[in-house]
Amino acid sequence: MSKWLKKRDIILIAVLLLVGIITLIIWAFIYSDKGKSVTIEQRGEIIGTYSLDKDETINIEYKGKTVNKIIIEDGYCYMQEAECPDHLCIKQGKINKKGQTIVCMPNRVVVSVTDDDESGYDSIAS
Repeated sequence: MSKWLKKRDIILIAVLLLVGIITLIIWAFIYSDKGKSVTIEQRGEIIGTYSLDKDETINIEYKGKTVNKIIIEDGYCYMQEAECPDHLCIKQGKINKKGQTIVCMPNRVVVSVTDDDESGYDSIAS
């Protein structure tokens, strides 16, 4: 009886590993597309959409003070400076793939990589 359980355990582990590997491959394939633009939101309002092809610096201000400094360079976007205590948004690093985001919770700033042809609507009902 104990041999039978060992064989079942090995089969179960192999199946779980296979499902995990397949899920990882699918996830990597879906999010491997390079985005074309970056959308920046502050406190729920879209500040702007910027091309990843054009190098620029975007300063996010709140109450007359610069709270975040976002850099777009060489096809990547990253948070260079932030007026928050933990600086987790800076530690998130560079992004350029569709669906990747940088979030600065204290300043309520969200930077998302998107595609140029996205309209902002999930679906349209007629």
